[in-house]
Amino acid sequence: MINTKALVCSSLSDDLSGVSLSEIEISEPKDQEILIEVKAASVNFPDLLMTQGKYQHKPDMPFVLGMEGSGIVKEIGSEVKKFKIGDEVTFGSWGNGAFSEFVVVPENNAHLKPKILNFIEAASFQTAFLTAYVSLVRRGNLEAGENLLVHGSTGGVGMAAVQLGKYLNAKVIATGTSEEKLKYTLDWGADHTILTHKNNEVDFRQEVKD
Repeated sequence: MINTKALVCSSLSDDLSGVSLSEIEISEPKDQEILIEVKAASVNFPDLLMTQGKYQHKPDMPFVLGMEGSGIVKEIGSEVKKFKIGDEVTFGSWGNGAFSEFVVVPENNAHLKPKILNFIEAASFQTAFLTAYVSLVRRGNLEAGENLLVHGSTGGVGMAAVQLGKYLNAKVIATGTSEEKLKYTLDWGADHTILTHKNNEVDFRQEVKD
């Protein structure tokens, strides 16, 4: 067993009273698992929802918070093929989460960290950008020159969608309820922004067409 400090949810509550920093034990990596020393972890809205029992995925209690992170591989299982000790990786984790000094995950839940990203950047990359990528590329088949309307563009997935849309040379229209936050979407690559709470349905449709 491996001793580690982790942010543990031991009971559900609306005020995080069931969450505490605790010393826990985690198992050594099995054949197809890797042990990661966590360098950074990302906070996602579902983390909060899970502490309230309001997310579709409901880990067994108690559980360690944190859906994604980055770190360094410290041990590998006997059948691991993708990684070696010392590799810098990003990873996703449920239940045995990323808000921990060390975490064990299946090797297929991890990827080599791009060298252009530091640990903090890489830790916030997986959930939002993979969600946006699957939506736009694998499911949406977005192509250059097409129009992309991104609702809620100032959130994590929305921000990623704006940047990916721009990278794919689409015309990106970003919507949001905060004029201040929408300014950032222009830096991320949006071609046009729409402040939704000032528009009625007819005006909104017309502005999108324009």
